[in-house]
Amino acid sequence: MKRSLIALAVLAMTTSSFAATSGTLLLKGQVGAVLSILVTPETIAATLPLDVSQTDTKVASVNEKSNSSTGYKVTISSANLGNLKRTSGTELFPYTLSYDGAAVDLSAADVFSNPSAAAVNVDKDVAISYTGVPAENMVAGEYSDTVTFEIAAN
Repeated sequence: MKRSLIALAVLAMTTSSFAATSGTLLLKGQVGAVLSILVTPETIAATLPLDVSQTDTKVASVNEKSNSSTGYKVTISSANLGNLKRTSGTELFPYTLSYDGAAVDLSAADVFSNPSAAAVNVDKDVAISYTGVPAENMVAGEYSDTVTFEIAAN
């Protein structure tokens, strides 16, 4: 019995004296998704002089932010399909827009893609162009349109 107790004691000492020669540590982090768009109008956007022609007049700045690994797209649409419409009327005043220098098709939703997987924080200009019409040739009233900018991951 003494021998078996001694053998057990030696065995216990031997197994506890063996230590690992390496170990691992797993480190992890998480980056949240960022996808946002901010439209900042210029003062002239709310007071367009419809009797004076405009060519590439800046009416807003759009800030795009994305860290999508698949890139993103911006969709631009016009409630009146590229026309300022007289409030309480049917009269239309046509105009065109450009986004970062590229023409925008306002007759349908137009999509501008950015396939980059890199993080993006960029400002882009929105400019309007139209041919002015003398006030005596238009029905009096306020003319407006709502342009919507939407951002989504690809």
